[in-house]
Amino acid sequence: MCPDFENDYGICSFVALLDSFIDHPDDVKALRSKGILLNSLGSDEEVAKLFNTIGDGLVPDMGKYSSVRSQIEKHYSNKCKTWLALGYHTYFNNPWAIIAFHAAFLGLALTFVQTWFAIHPPK
Repeated sequence: MCPDFENDYGICSFVALLDSFIDHPDDVKALRSKGILLNSLGSDEEVAKLFNTIGDGLVPDMGKYSSVRSQIEKHYSNKCKTWLALGYHTYFNNPWAIIAFHAAFLGLALTFVQTWFAIHPPK
């Protein structure tokens, strides 16, 4: 990163982007589970500390990954997707909850059908 050298700051910008994603070891764990990071240091805490230390003195080109940032912000700001994800992770975190939901839905649907045919019997 010499100032008199023609440089597009691609690596620095990428490290700064990853540094903006990584603050805690849980962030490293999430990135590892999605296949974005490969941890060869040992613990997720060491990786988080490494990125937080490296990211302090960087001079990134903030426009280089602006499209990625805008897509992430657009995805994150979509309230419908956020509520669906929150509901899924809160209420459907195991298979039994999903089975119970479907059973309750089927019970309500059959009750509706029974009520409909009780009110309007077939001729």
